[in-house]
Amino acid sequence: MADARQSLVKGGTGGSARLSRARKAEATRRKLIDAAAKVVGAEGYANASVAKITSLAEVAQGTFYNYFSSQQDLFDHLLPELGGELLDFIRTRIAAETDSFKREEIGFRAFFEFVAERPEFYRILNEAETFSPRAFEDHMRNMADGYLRALRASSAKGELAGFAPHELEVVVYTLLAARNYLCFRFMDGGRARTPLPQWVVDAYMKLVEGGMLAGGGETRPKSARKSRAAVPEIASEPHIVSTDDGSSVAEIRNVSGDRDAGRLAIARLIELAGARAAGTATPLSLNVTYLRPIEGAILRATARAERAHGTIIVTISIDAFDGRASSAVASATAIYSTIQTKPRQRQPKK
Repeated sequence: MADARQSLVKGGTGGSARLSRARKAEATRRKLIDAAAKVVGAEGYANASVAKITSLAEVAQGTFYNYFSSQQDLFDHLLPELGGELLDFIRTRIAAETDSFKREEIGFRAFFEFVAERPEFYRILNEAETFSPRAFEDHMRNMADGYLRALRASSAKGELAGFAPHELEVVVYTLLAARNYLCFRFMDGGRARTPLPQWVVDAYMKLVEGGMLAGGGETRPKSARKSRAAVPEIASEPHIVSTDDGSSVAEIRNVSGDRDAGRLAIARLIELAGARAAGTATPLSLNVTYLRPIEGAILRATARAERAHGTIIVTISIDAFDGRASSAVASATAIYSTIQTKPRQRQPKK
C-alpha cells in the first residue's frame, strides 16, 4: 500500500514536472520570437543576428538551436506568428458585432491599434517578402482566407449583391493593401503610437460601403465632382552633390514649410540618392521613418550601400539645414536586388 502511494506521488510529481518543463520551453520560445520581432523591427532582417536576438531574450546562443534549426527557420516562423496575434486581436474586437460593415470598421481600427502596440510588425511584414518569402506567403494566405470567409458570409446575406463569388478575392486583397499603405501614410510606417485619425476611418468606410453596396459603382449617383486637392509643390528638383563607391549625397533647396511638400521632397531625395548608391540594382522595398517636422531651407540625403545575400541594403539619413544648424528629420532603408533575370526568349513558331 505504501509502495503504491509512493508510486502515485511520484507519478503525480512527474506529470507536474513535465507540465512545468513544457511551459518553460514555451516561455523561452516566446521570448525568442518577441526578441526577434524587436531586433528585426529596429534593424531589419539583414542586420538581425542570432547573437543579437539571444542577447535581448537573455537566452544562451546554444539554447536557441533547441527551438529553431537556424536563423532562417526563426525568420520563417516570425511573421506568421505575429500575423496570428493580429488575427486574434481583430477577432476579439469584432466578436460581439453582427453587422458586416460595423465589423469591417471595427476590424480596420483594430489593425491600426495592433500596429501601435507592436510597431515592429510593419517592417517585418514589408521586408519578409524579400528575406522570408515562405513566411510572407503563409501570412498573406492566413489573412486572405479569413477575410474571404467573412465576405462570403456577407454575400450569403445579400449584402454584396453586386459582386460575383470569384470577384470577392479581388476585394479582399484590395482592402488588405489599403491597410498597409494607410499605415505608411498616417502612422509613419508603423512607428507612430498615436491613434489613427477619425477622419481617415470615415473616408475608408465611405469607400468600402459605397463600393460594396454599389457593386463596383454601377448605381453611383451622378453629381458634380469636387475639385481635387492641390498637389504639394517643391521649389526645385533634387540633385546629386557627391557620389562614391556605394554612397551618395543628394540635396534639394528652398523646401517650403508645408508638411506634404516636405515629405514629397524627402521621397524624391530618397529615390535619387538610393538609386545612385545602389547602382543598377532593382528596387524591392522601402521603409521610411519621419523623426520630426520638416523645417529648413535645404534638405540633404546621405545614402550608403552594403551588399548582403543577393541584395543591396541602402541606409539613408535625411537632414534639414536652416543656414545655422542641421537636424535629422527622417531615415530610410531601401532594399535592392542584385539578381538579374534573363528575358525569356520567344520560341520560333513551327
